[in-house]
Amino acid sequence: MNATNDQDIRHALHSRLQKQYYVKDDHLVVDELSLEHGRNRVDIAVFDNCIHGYEIKSSKDNLLRLQNQLSQYSKSLQKVTFVVAENHFKDVMISTPEWCGLILATKGPRGGVSFRSIRRAKLNPNVDFISLAHILWKSEAIDLLYQYGITERLEYKTRKELYKQLNQVMTVQQLALEIKTKLLKRGNWRVDGKRPLNPIAIF
Repeated sequence: MNATNDQDIRHALHSRLQKQYYVKDDHLVVDELSLEHGRNRVDIAVFDNCIHGYEIKSSKDNLLRLQNQLSQYSKSLQKVTFVVAENHFKDVMISTPEWCGLILATKGPRGGVSFRSIRRAKLNPNVDFISLAHILWKSEAIDLLYQYGITERLEYKTRKELYKQLNQVMTVQQLALEIKTKLLKRGNWRVDGKRPLNPIAIF
């Protein structure tokens, strides 16, 4: 078995996703998507008809955070796929629910990474509306509430209050599509003026 690292798999996975979505111009792929305002991150997230997170476990990674990550992803993502090296395959297989996708990543003698789909991701039945809504900026949540007919002043409400109000006027699927629309409008946003929080590639 040839050892893999995060960048090996990430680069190859981006190429795979680019081929998968190249005919579509209304989706985006985000590296290191922050969930619940930094409580956790997922390695790659695809925003298309749903929000699909991909978590990479290379041969040089460990699984110490797996259960914590899975708990967060279960609340914040509509689909989840683990992309794992051979040494983690069995452990991830038995530690994740049936709705989680599983892709085996292997590195050939020339350094190329290939993928084998073991289990296709299904819709997550446990998505929490409020956790998903945390992807939105406060100003975006306010804009959405106005779009959905709310007329009261909202600027002084907390983000959590706004998210709860959104939960009264839209479904999880509506929210996911609205999040994609908002992110497409953001461009390459920054968190601290120094580095991108979620570098975006639009294929």
